Amino acid sequence: MNNISDADLRRLTLFRSVNIESIQGVIDACTLRLAASGEVIIHAGSPNRHIYLLLDGHLHIHPHCLSEEPVVVLGPGEMVGEMSVIDQQPASANVVAAEPCRIIVMEEDILWSLIQSSHEAARNLLFILTSRLRHADQLITSDVPLGEEFDHYENVDALTGLRGRKWLDHVIQRQFLRSMTCGEPLSMVLIDIDHFKAFNSKYGHAYGDRVLYAISQNLSNRLRPTDIIARYGGDEFVILLPNFSISAAREVAERLHREVVNAVPMMPDGKSVPHPTLSIGLAEIGTGRSAANLESAAQAALDCAKKNGGDCIVG
Repeated sequence: MNNISDADLRRLTLFRSVNIESIQGVIDACTLRLAASGEVIIHAGSPNRHIYLLLDGHLHIHPHCLSEEPVVVLGPGEMVGEMSVIDQQPASANVVAAEPCRIIVMEEDILWSLIQSSHEAARNLLFILTSRLRHADQLITSDVPLGEEFDHYENVDALTGLRGRKWLDHVIQRQFLRSMTCGEPLSMVLIDIDHFKAFNSKYGHAYGDRVLYAISQNLSNRLRPTDIIARYGGDEFVILLPNFSISAAREVAERLHREVVNAVPMMPDGKSVPHPTLSIGLAEIGTGRSAANLESAAQAALDCAKKNGGDCIVG
């Protein structure tokens, strides 16, 4: 997000004591909103699927009518919208910009990914909710178990901003059925960072996280809009290439391998480190195969690439 500094982020109650580097993917998935004075951010009685983190300005909370005096005034660092996101009920109050405001907008699935990946952010959210309860416990009305909501929204990886494994499981099945029905090819590219555990041990997890983030962005920026990428595991990424045969997928994999490895990420301290190499496994759907067969074939190809010493493509 442009014009958002680390200092801005650290002023936010939700990010207090949170390692910003570790949630860079979440930050990049959010948007910046410039609200004009008098603009209604949330309408009472309407569905709300976002939380709003206030960087500058003030927000007025009107439970009933906008012509009434606000019952709460929120300032920089505070957030609003979390109640209706959590209980999945219509918003209980109107939220209005009292003056021009800069606001970070976070979608609900991004919020849940943040909470799952950061104990500090989860603690901060509990603190915020407790404060709300002390002043207006009638705002929380839902009996929906939070565990079910976490399961439902466990689809965004906080570090990289890519979709996660649970989301991917559904998408692979849909893409497989679509390709089989239309008689179109579908290829899978499975990518693993070579010797990443040793890299982390040598350079530290902060450097490792930066490399993971850099690789994820380099991969996603070099794909077609119709291609699908997700974080498959700790240091693995998966790409689905609709309407691509395995020979076409190899050309894509060779280009990604060359361009990503040559893009050395800069670290927070301004230093650079040797970029880890990549092993890549390829597979294509075939007659009689299932979505699970496609994954297994890609994994077998990746395993072969790593047994061959890594830094190569098999499939």
